[in-house]
Amino acid sequence: MSLIFKQMKNPLTLLFLIVYVATIFAQSTSKGDSRTGNQNTVIRIEGTQNGWTKSDVEGSSTSNTQSSDNENVTFNSTADGIYISIIKGTNKIKLFALTGQLLLNGDLTQGRFFIPTRKGIYFLRINNKSYKVVCK
Repeated sequence: MSLIFKQMKNPLTLLFLIVYVATIFAQSTSKGDSRTGNQNTVIRIEGTQNGWTKSDVEGSSTSNTQSSDNENVTFNSTADGIYISIIKGTNKIKLFALTGQLLLNGDLTQGRFFIPTRKGIYFLRINNKSYKVVCK
């Protein structure tokens, strides 16, 4: 490997090689994961049911079900993502990765929503109250 670097006298050639290898690596790690481009997506789910019941996500390995203090918002997490049900009003929703990276920031009104995520631990902030969400 050091022989290759000794033969490259032009620093631009070395820089090109590094960028090329990094690009190939980034493309290969994202193949097959349909959620890589959807990290900041919220999907509105149409329906008239009130809130989420266990049968709504049955077979999806629900890991937790919680509601915020005012009982207007409930959420479930699965291996595919986070389901949020808002009974009334507009609520400020933020989703953070375990590293602290802000993945989602917005206001959601009454309805049912799905946020696609990968398996992992997230922090969901609903109206200034934070919850730990485990998607497994």
